[in-house]
Amino acid sequence: MRIHIGSLLILTCGAWQSVDQTLLKKWKSAAVIHYQITGVHKEREKVVFGDYEGKGDVTDTIKLEFDWDTKARKVIGEVKVIDEATQVANIKSDGTDCPPPSLNGKFERFKTVKTEVRASGQIRIDGLISFPPARVSNYPAGCSMRSIPGGEERDTLFVAAGGAEILAYTLPADPKLNRGASISADRKSYTVPGAENWIWTYTPTLVR
Repeated sequence: MRIHIGSLLILTCGAWQSVDQTLLKKWKSAAVIHYQITGVHKEREKVVFGDYEGKGDVTDTIKLEFDWDTKARKVIGEVKVIDEATQVANIKSDGTDCPPPSLNGKFERFKTVKTEVRASGQIRIDGLISFPPARVSNYPAGCSMRSIPGGEERDTLFVAAGGAEILAYTLPADPKLNRGASISADRKSYTVPGAENWIWTYTPTLVR
């Protein structure tokens, strides 16, 4: 089972370049915030089940929505999750001279099975990676093709909430200081890198 954690940005005070005091007051005084979070995964990885040669350029997207009580530091109500269809391109038998595999169905990088809100405020999303039946080469024995069954692997994502006040700050340009994070020009969303090539974009909206 794979486990991936999408963490919030934590920087030392000295790393901030400037602060918008109006925005800072808005988010620090918020009682309830509605979050829309989009996770995008991009990686060249295996798209066939088992120990066979077959990789593709994989792009997958998952979206979450929920309300966050800032004082109690907990999720209010339901967490809505939307799984978008996985996109796969450039499928090849990497590192060999063999023909590329052919997939007899859809590869899904992450398909949500259930969600759980933890006492810490983290949201746990249990899912499956779904591999379709395929035809692959017999490498390293040769390049003749054979049919293999599909299968599934368990996967888990952990997504944290909170931290809308980051929108009031200007991040340093130095990647060593901003840790790969960015804030949109309109200061309505911020993006932070997570584990295993997941990138998370948070868009908070003030409820009250």
